[in-house]
Amino acid sequence: MDAPIIDDLKAPRPASASRVSLSIITQPGQANPFGTLHGGVMLRMADECGAVAALRHVGRGLITTAAIDSMTFLSPVYVGERVEIVAEVTHVGRTSIEALIEIYAESLVHPKRRKVGSGYGLYVALDDEGKRSPPVPRLLSETEADRVRDEAAEARQVVRLARREEARAHRAEYL
Repeated sequence: MDAPIIDDLKAPRPASASRVSLSIITQPGQANPFGTLHGGVMLRMADECGAVAALRHVGRGLITTAAIDSMTFLSPVYVGERVEIVAEVTHVGRTSIEALIEIYAESLVHPKRRKVGSGYGLYVALDDEGKRSPPVPRLLSETEADRVRDEAAEARQVVRLARREEARAHRAEYL
């Protein structure tokens, strides 16, 4: 996929402009003794793919991971299978960008793509010096499906912020 050319760094963008995919053929060194891919390998790939989607949306600067939410693994991935991660921006705050991340796998012997994981990554835009970015472009909402996506994202953000406050309180309690 070619990245879209962005002329106006502040212009709202559709989610489709951020869509990106990453794929690999799994290797034995990425697997556990049972021949299935380590979840951490999939999480690393998911994080990388989500960050690229966020960076495509922002169009400049740097991106850092703030959270990986609700990553659910649906079935195992075996050594020798092709794994594809697909990510697309689903919500934008002032400097935060949420991306839906879906993981697919397929056997090279019997090629049939199957969904093996899904979750969300939250990223924060930074400027070129690694400091807080100016506000990022808004996410376009043009259809009813976009509006449903936006409502669901807002609900996830409320939960995410509550978890963040809980983590801060928990840390202070034990340190």
